[in-house]
Amino acid sequence: MMDVKRLPSGEYFLNLKGAVCPYPVLYTKMALEKLKAGEILQVVIDNPPSLETVPASVKVSGNEVLEIREVEPAVWVIRIRRG
Repeated sequence: MMDVKRLPSGEYFLNLKGAVCPYPVLYTKMALEKLKAGEILQVVIDNPPSLETVPASVKVSGNEVLEIREVEPAVWVIRIRRG
């Protein structure tokens, strides 16, 4: 489930479609731990409660939520900069 890919832009991508709480929070945390400070991770989710739990856990752990946007109905991308 946790397959982090590097995009041509240099950002990293984690597809968590289909994952329900608490897994989006756990997988996002594990993916961020593999990144260097300043690198960006894009997390794709389709679980509405994760819109609150993922950004909250990201901020508590010293990282920065850059953007949350809906990319298709009920599917969101959360862009996170590793702190």
